[in-house]
Amino acid sequence: MRTPLADVAALEKRLGRELVGQERTQAEAALADASAIVRAHGDAWPDPARAPEVAVAVTLAAAERRVRNPEGYRSELQGGYQYQLPASLPVGAGLTDSEARMVRAAVGACGIFAVPMESLGGSL
Repeated sequence: MRTPLADVAALEKRLGRELVGQERTQAEAALADASAIVRAHGDAWPDPARAPEVAVAVTLAAAERRVRNPEGYRSELQGGYQYQLPASLPVGAGLTDSEARMVRAAVGACGIFAVPMESLGGSL
């Protein structure tokens, strides 16, 4: 397994708190998973210090989502309180379409991509 593109200390800064015990172990796994996904969209970056800043930022964003929401819940309801994440937001360490595009752009990857289309009133 390769060294993650970001470390736990950087993730802790984003979260504004220290990660200890099981939560730290989960954060390390989230960073490893997010790094693998970012590398799949961009480059191998064997030396994380040479990865573009955007690749590190996307890795941290994906890992942060997983640490904040390890169960992958989309909504929460408690009494009169309700919270819902957008359906387009990935769960786990997945990337948003925008994040994937930024990583591809960082390595100069371009080409033709399929874009899913939906019809509002019938079949396409």
